[in-house]
Amino acid sequence: MDNQVTEWCGEFIDSDHEAIHGLIKRFGLKTIDLEQTSARGAQNITYLCKRYHSAAQMLRYFQSIYPIIQQQFEESGFPTTYTHFTDMGYQLDHLSVYDWIERYVEGGHDAPLGHLLNTACTGFYGLGTKEQSSLNLVYMFGSQASEKRTPTSGPMRGSVKIAGGNQQLPLAIASCLPESSIKLHHQLVSIRRNGNGSVTLSFVTPDGFSDVTCDHAILALPFSTLRHVDYRQAGFDALKQTAITQLGYGTISKLFLQFDTRYWYQNGPWPHPNSGFIITDLDIQVLWDTSPGQTVASGVLVDYAGGSIGASYMPPAPYTTTNDAGGEKIQQYAHRCLEQLEQVFPGISPHYTGTAALSYPTGDPYLRGSYSCWAVGQYTLFGGYERVRQGPIHFAGEHCSIEEQGYMEGAVREGKHAALEVLQDYMLA
Repeated sequence: MDNQVTEWCGEFIDSDHEAIHGLIKRFGLKTIDLEQTSARGAQNITYLCKRYHSAAQMLRYFQSIYPIIQQQFEESGFPTTYTHFTDMGYQLDHLSVYDWIERYVEGGHDAPLGHLLNTACTGFYGLGTKEQSSLNLVYMFGSQASEKRTPTSGPMRGSVKIAGGNQQLPLAIASCLPESSIKLHHQLVSIRRNGNGSVTLSFVTPDGFSDVTCDHAILALPFSTLRHVDYRQAGFDALKQTAITQLGYGTISKLFLQFDTRYWYQNGPWPHPNSGFIITDLDIQVLWDTSPGQTVASGVLVDYAGGSIGASYMPPAPYTTTNDAGGEKIQQYAHRCLEQLEQVFPGISPHYTGTAALSYPTGDPYLRGSYSCWAVGQYTLFGGYERVRQGPIHFAGEHCSIEEQGYMEGAVREGKHAALEVLQDYMLA
């Protein structure tokens, strides 16, 4: 966006994402430390029930549920999977986030805390709270409860981004592979396990159908896409098929708006100093300044909306800007966002440059969602089975990770795990 870098999809790399940091170091990539770009003492902006709430106020709200979350966190244990769960873990897995808020938060969804928890879980996991397992909420806030912190720190604390865009990493990886080892424009359409133990993968390519037969196959595509592949002859067992067809996926979309100045840091009724991270019960849900570390005066806010709001966009293509064909649709979405943003930052609209972009992975046929998320009952039904191999067929991707589900880190770790499975079969690891 006018020489400013934004991320269509995965954006933040946390300090404990060791696998990603190892690759960044290996390929000599530079990073932007997002915590260092914020003013000392900067707080996030929490706008709920038509007013701002300070961090101190949110802490007071949370004091009423700290003991509940901490007890449930400890009694559930981590992780909860299809082979290992406690009575508490099972009960919480079969309770939705929405119903948890109604049951344990005084005032339920009418209270500021109820609004915050609902928005936070929708934004973090991507599904509506009536669909999500309440274990998502308990695990998300459990460690914070033990430290008596509010969950409004946002994604930037302790996080970095790769300078020039996170795509620098896959490009660097691709550049070190043998020539022609990556086949582009190949869409997997069927998987067949053969009588001799080999696997045949069938692809649609620009030149027609193409079959590849191999001794081992690693499937890194998301289950939201794999469920549209013909795997009837792949020999998958019943539980694997259940995981493939039912695993929940978020519907997060990212709407980017460029402004001629970073208005949100200027004087106004909103909190100062602030980090540029906003959480609200308005339809815009979660926003942040996606331009820290970039030296231009203009700034970009990204509206990060999940659940039914994130799924409701109908752009002409999954990744579209106002300069593309059909860009007037993106402009409509931008102005709809501005109308609500005016409640948080009065007077911001005149600073909108007219440049916007939309990332809508739910409409991408190769993603069909933002990232995986366990729905009600799925931790104890098949949680952890996503990564379990089926003979010579192995699985990788963030959806196979228990500890780093939804993160680029999870994808990297699970790729390594699948590769080691193959090497171990050849006694090379």
